[in-house]
Amino acid sequence: MKLFVRTFGCQMNVHDSERIEEIMVRAGYELALSPAEADVLVVNSCTVREKAWHKAISEAGRLGIQKRRRKEVLVVVAGCVAEQEKERVWKLVPVVDLVVGPDRYKELPAMVEEVRREGGRAARHGFDAGQPGDFLSTHASGKRRAASAFLTVMKGCSEQCSYCIVPSVRGPRRSRPSVDILGEAALLVSEGARELTLLGQTVNSYRDGELTFGRLLREMDQLTLLQRLRFTSPHPRFMTQEVIDCFGALRTLCESLHLPVQSGSDAVLARMKRRYTAEHYRQVAQGLRRGCEDISLTTDIIVGYPGETDADFHETLRLIEEVGFAGAFSFKYSTRPGTPAAALEDDVPEQVKAERLAKVHEVIERLSASARALEIGRTVEVLVEGKGRNAGQVTGRTRKNQIVNFVPKQRTVEELIGQLVWAKVRQALPHSLEGEEA
Repeated sequence: MKLFVRTFGCQMNVHDSERIEEIMVRAGYELALSPAEADVLVVNSCTVREKAWHKAISEAGRLGIQKRRRKEVLVVVAGCVAEQEKERVWKLVPVVDLVVGPDRYKELPAMVEEVRREGGRAARHGFDAGQPGDFLSTHASGKRRAASAFLTVMKGCSEQCSYCIVPSVRGPRRSRPSVDILGEAALLVSEGARELTLLGQTVNSYRDGELTFGRLLREMDQLTLLQRLRFTSPHPRFMTQEVIDCFGALRTLCESLHLPVQSGSDAVLARMKRRYTAEHYRQVAQGLRRGCEDISLTTDIIVGYPGETDADFHETLRLIEEVGFAGAFSFKYSTRPGTPAAALEDDVPEQVKAERLAKVHEVIERLSASARALEIGRTVEVLVEGKGRNAGQVTGRTRKNQIVNFVPKQRTVEELIGQLVWAKVRQALPHSLEGEEA
């Protein structure tokens, strides 16, 4: 029996898909290279934005083509769309056989067997209590791992931002025991991971008894074989001085941070129920740069939130310029069902949203290009991931999370994958850097 997983959404969904694959492999499945050869097809979905919801639903329908060719094929919708829609998925995509929410992935092998044995359909959803065994953890593989790995430290969110559907599809905030986190981290690095990214919806709100997120970062920093440490996705409200002080002080903590701001207008932030001000965000950014002058800051921006005026939007542009973001994910506001903002009039015309989004892209691209240009002539540490964009190159990322394509001196791509290599930057391209091994 073979499994194929299609993933939509953020790094957390990528991590979840990897765990789904592990769960099914331990149950006796093999991983398929394409949908055409799979017996179980999984769409691991995202619903944080309307576009992501549509993509997942459409993909489930497309994968149903395989079921029409071989009736024994099972189609699964997993993840946030499954939790949001529950059994309604079957009305939206009749070809789907199983619906499984993010906290029910461990039940998937039994669900598949149940449907194969008894026919019909199956659905599992709802949230767990966040007990130690409820977190998706990896297991010893006996094989060398990829150089970068994800590690869940918490799940769910209790912030209740007015536009956000995450609390209703991921549940309330639940922190994982630190002993389990450190144990899994030790396993990952012992099997070859050199870079770990800690995952959680508001990851820096993590707490295990008296152990805070800042203390967890310091504990992680003690892992001898670990070379790089990142975390996503933090919330500005929980960027305590303890966490800020870790940047520039810890050996492993990378000089980059993706810190969503959403808007630079206090009025919009208040309507979003973000519970911080633009000035608070500026102070956090300033604190980060004081301790780590060369830190690369990126962010999320929503334009066209209900009630956003031209003045509000210009406040966002001002904050973008002042902070000097090296990159951003920016989006037009879209209503998510069941959120408080869904009751608000979506009063910003679509054309205005499009114009504002284009302006944000323009400013971010300029700042991003400036950040890349600063790297020309520098020698940077690159964690090699694979073949580069051109023949003879390898590619990887710097500690500041910038993509570098460079020419190695003598070693092959296969020899360099997973290695930390120093490269001299010669050129800055629109989305990457180029150079040669130092």
